[in-house]
Amino acid sequence: MYAFHQTKYQLNKISLCLLSALSVMSLPAVAEQSNQVNVKETEASKQRTKVDEDVEVISVVGSMIKGADIGGALPVSIIDSKDIDAIGATSGSELFASIPSNGTVSFNGNDVVSGVYASRGDVASINLRSIGTGNTLVLLNGRRLVQHPGSQTENSVPVTTVNVNSIPVMGVGAVEVLHDGAAAIYGSDAVAGVVNTQMREDFSGFQFDMQYGQAENTEREKLNLNGLAGWDLNDGMTNVTASVNYYYGSEVMASETKYSANSDLRPFLDGTRWEGDSNFRNSSTTTPWGRFDASQSVDDLTSSAGRFHIEGADASDADQQCVLSNGLCVDSGAISSDTQSYNTNASRTLIPETERLNSFIFINHDLGNDTELYSELGYYKAESNSQRGETATLTSAPVTISSSAYWNPLGSGVNQLSGYDIPSEGLDVVIDAYRVVDAGVRKINVENTSYRFLGGARGDIDNWSWDSAALYSAAKTVDNTGNRISLSLFQDSVNKQDSSAYNPFCNAQCNSQETINSFLIDTSRTGETELGLVDFKISTPALFSLPGGDVGIAMGAEWRYESFENKYDDRLNGAITYTDDITGANYASDIMGSSGQPNSDGSRNVASAFVEFAGALISPEMDIPLVERLDFQIAGRFEQYNDVGSVFKPKAVLSWYPVNSLHFRASYSEGFRAPNLEQLHTASTTRVNYPTDYYRCQAQINKGELSSLSECSGNDSVSNIRYGNPDLKPENDYNYGLGLVYSPELIDNLTFTADYWRIEQEDLIGIRSYQNIADLDYYYRLNGGSNENVIRAAATTDDVAFFSGSGLEAVGDMTEVIGLFENLDSRVTEGLDLSVNYRIYDTQFGDFDFKLNAAKLLKAYQSVDEESAKLAELGLALEDVGDLMQMDGRPEWQATGTLSWSYENWGAGLYGKYVGDFYDTSAIQNETGEFWHVNSWTTFNLYGQYTYDSGSLEGTRVRLGMRNLFDKEPPLADETYGYNASLHDAEGRYVYVSLSMNFD
Repeated sequence: MYAFHQTKYQLNKISLCLLSALSVMSLPAVAEQSNQVNVKETEASKQRTKVDEDVEVISVVGSMIKGADIGGALPVSIIDSKDIDAIGATSGSELFASIPSNGTVSFNGNDVVSGVYASRGDVASINLRSIGTGNTLVLLNGRRLVQHPGSQTENSVPVTTVNVNSIPVMGVGAVEVLHDGAAAIYGSDAVAGVVNTQMREDFSGFQFDMQYGQAENTEREKLNLNGLAGWDLNDGMTNVTASVNYYYGSEVMASETKYSANSDLRPFLDGTRWEGDSNFRNSSTTTPWGRFDASQSVDDLTSSAGRFHIEGADASDADQQCVLSNGLCVDSGAISSDTQSYNTNASRTLIPETERLNSFIFINHDLGNDTELYSELGYYKAESNSQRGETATLTSAPVTISSSAYWNPLGSGVNQLSGYDIPSEGLDVVIDAYRVVDAGVRKINVENTSYRFLGGARGDIDNWSWDSAALYSAAKTVDNTGNRISLSLFQDSVNKQDSSAYNPFCNAQCNSQETINSFLIDTSRTGETELGLVDFKISTPALFSLPGGDVGIAMGAEWRYESFENKYDDRLNGAITYTDDITGANYASDIMGSSGQPNSDGSRNVASAFVEFAGALISPEMDIPLVERLDFQIAGRFEQYNDVGSVFKPKAVLSWYPVNSLHFRASYSEGFRAPNLEQLHTASTTRVNYPTDYYRCQAQINKGELSSLSECSGNDSVSNIRYGNPDLKPENDYNYGLGLVYSPELIDNLTFTADYWRIEQEDLIGIRSYQNIADLDYYYRLNGGSNENVIRAAATTDDVAFFSGSGLEAVGDMTEVIGLFENLDSRVTEGLDLSVNYRIYDTQFGDFDFKLNAAKLLKAYQSVDEESAKLAELGLALEDVGDLMQMDGRPEWQATGTLSWSYENWGAGLYGKYVGDFYDTSAIQNETGEFWHVNSWTTFNLYGQYTYDSGSLEGTRVRLGMRNLFDKEPPLADETYGYNASLHDAEGRYVYVSLSMNFD
C-alpha cells in the first residue's frame, strides 16, 4: 500500500474535523456579507469565471479540421465542470456512468466472485449503446489510451477495455461524447462513438481540494485529496501544469446490506407469485458437509453408485447413519439443497477497499513563429483489497482419498465403520464436492499501474495547422490471492495415515491450523499491455471554395503498436500440474477451485491514413429559400493490420439549416472493430460453469416427476473450454444517424436536440454460451444423435436407475462443453437520443444551468442462426440472440439531468439519474416461463456551496453534498449480490463535505 495507507485513518479524522470547522466558520461570514454584496459579479464569481476559462478547452470530437465550423453537424454532448460538480464523482467509473447511453459495465471494480483470470480491482469501462465493451473508443486529449491488462467475458467472449479509473476526476476539464460512428476519423473501436476526456492544462496558480464522506447504512467511507498547480515560466513562453489525486475508499462486506447478505434471495419473493422460486436460491450445494463417491456401494451408507454425504443428526431422517466418532452422520446420495446449502455471501466483499493515485504533468513551450512543443507525463497506481468465499472443490478435478487414509470411514484403518459390508482392505473415496471452510476466506490483492509519455509539436504555417506526437504507454496488473489450496498438497494431507491427516468428514471443524497450513498457498496472475503510437496530422479550414463557402481538409497518418501478455501462476499454467496419486489422472491446474490456464501473449502493428473534407455547400448569403445553410463532411480511413488484414471505412455527414433556429443533420458511416489480442492468441480458456442438463430433466418429465422444463435445476460444475482463433476477421458495422436541433429565437440559450441512430453489425465475434452448447446436446439426443462439443462421463449405475422408465438412453453427467471463437452473428441496434439545454443568466435570483439527456432504446436484435433455431423449436430460452430489448441490462430508457445554480458567493447543484426497467434472463418463472422483471431505479445527488471572496479565506470554497439523496436501494435481480452491479450501485446514501482553496 502507499505511504498514505499508514495514516489514512488519521487523515480521515483530520479532514473531517477541518471541513466541519470551516463549514461552521462560514456561517457568521455569510451573515456579515449577505447585505454587502449587491454587485452583479463578485470577486468569487470572477474567480469562478477564471477557472471556467481555464478548463473550457473543447476540441469537439468528430473532425480533425482545426477551425472548421461543423460542430453542430454531429451529435456531441459535453460533461463540463458544472456537471462534474453536480455528479459528485470520486472516480472515472462514477463520472462516465452519468452518460445516459452508457449501458452495462462488465468492468465495474466490484467483481470479487470471478477467479484470478478476471479483471478485478480498480477498473471500470464504457459501453455506449449497450452493444458491448470495446465498441467505444476512449481518448485522452484526443489520443488513445493503453488497454487495461485483463479481460472480462461478455457472451462468453473475452473483451478488453481502457481503464477509465486511470483518469483523475479532479484534473478533468470536460468530457466530450460523440454519439456517432467515427471509424473513418479515428479507426478501430469507434463503433458506438467516441469519449474524449480533456484534461486541464495551461493552468496558472494553485488549487487544493479535499473531500471526505461516509455512507449512511454501511461502513463505507471515502477520502479524496487533490492538488492542481500551474506555473508560467520564461516570460510566459512555458507553462507547467501538474495535478495529483489521491483516493481512498473503504471496504464494504456483503453482510452489511440486506439484499447481499445471503446468497439465497428467495425471502425477498415472499408474497409474490415468484415466492419460493428456485432461480433465486443462489446458495451453493458445495458445503463443508461434503459429498463423496465410494469406489463401490455400501448398503445403508451409500447410493447404488457409492454416493454419500455427511450431515448433522436429524431424528426425523430414518436413512442417516450416525456412526462417525465425532457424532456426525452418513447419509446416502447428495445433500439437500434447501436445508444444507451454503451461504457464500457470508464472507464475501461487496465493495473492495481501494487506494488510488493519479498524477499528470503537462509541459507546453511556445517556440514562437506559431509553433509549440507539448508533452504529457501520466502515472496511475491503485491497490484493491477484498475477500472471496472459502475454496471449494470442482467435480472436474476430484480428489481421491485412499483406502489407507487415516480418516476414511470406509477405509482399512482404525476409523473404518463397523457393522457394514465394507471390504477389509477398505474403499477409496472421491471427494466430489467439499468446501474447505476451515482454511478461511481467500484474500485478494490487486495492484494496477500505468504510465503515459507523450511528446509532440504543433503549429500553424499560413492557413495550415499541423500536429505530430509520439506516445508510449504501458499498464501492469498483479493479481494475488492468498489462502488458496494446492490440490497436490491437499491430497497428500487427506491421505496421511496418522491423526495429522486432514479430516473432510467433520464439517470442517476438527482440523488443526498446522494441518491446514500444510496445503495453503498463494497464487498470482501478472498482466501487461503496451501502446506505442506516432502520428502526424495537417489541416486547413480553407483548401478551396465553393459557392457556399470554404471547404477544409484534414489528412493524417498513424502507426501504432499494441501488445499484451498474461503470466499465470505455475500451478495454473501447467508448469506444476495435479496428478491424483490414487487414480493416476492428471489435471492442468493444481489450484483447488480453478481450472488450468496457459500463459498467453500477442502483439500487432497497425498503419493507417485518413482524409477528411468539410465545408459549406450553401450559405445564408446565397439567399436560397428554406436553406439558410447546408454543410457537409466526407471522410475515409484505411488501416493495415499485420494480423487480420486491411480495412477501409468511409463516412458522410450532411447538415441543413432551413432557418437559423432549426437544424437537421444526417450521417452515414462504416466502422469496424478488430479482434482483440486475447481472442486471437489465447490457446484455450477453461472456466467452470453450471449448465442445466435438459436431457436429464426430460427423463424426469417422462417419468412424471416434473411437469415442465422450467422446473429444472442446475447441474454440477462443468468445464467450459473456449479456444482462441487466429483466423478471426474484424467485425464490420454500418452506422446511420438522423437528428434535429432546435433553438427558439425568442428564448436565448435554450436548445432541444433529438437524434435517431441505427447500428448494423456483421461478423460479430462470438461463441455459443455453455448453456446453449448443452442445449444442443439435448436437441440432438432427442433426435438420435449427440453434440460432439459436450463431453459426458460414463453412465453409472445411479444414472441407469435415474433414466429407468423414461424411455431415454442413460447418460453420465456433463464434464466439458467446448466452443471456438468465430465470426458468427449479426446484430441491429437502434435508438433515440434526446436532450434539453437551458441557461439563464443575470436574473435577480442568480444564474441557472439546466441539462437533461435521455437515451431510448428502440431495437436490439441479434440474428438467430440455424443451430439456435433448433433450440427455439424446443421452447428453450436462447441466450443473447433474438429480441434483446430490455434483456439483461438493456433498459428501454436511461436519463440524466443536472441543474446548477449560482448567486453571488453561493452555489448549488442537483443531479438525477434514471435507469429503466429490464428483464433478468437468468431467472425464469417456474409456472409462466417469464423472465424476472428488474424495476426501474431513480437516484438524485445534491450539493450546496459557499465561496469566500475576501479575508483570510479568500478563494476558498466549502461544499456539502449528498449522493443518492433518498437512499434508494438497487432493485432486486438474480445476481450474486441481489442486484445488477453493471447498472446499479450499492453504496446507498452518501454524505460528503469538501474544501477547495485557490491561490495565485
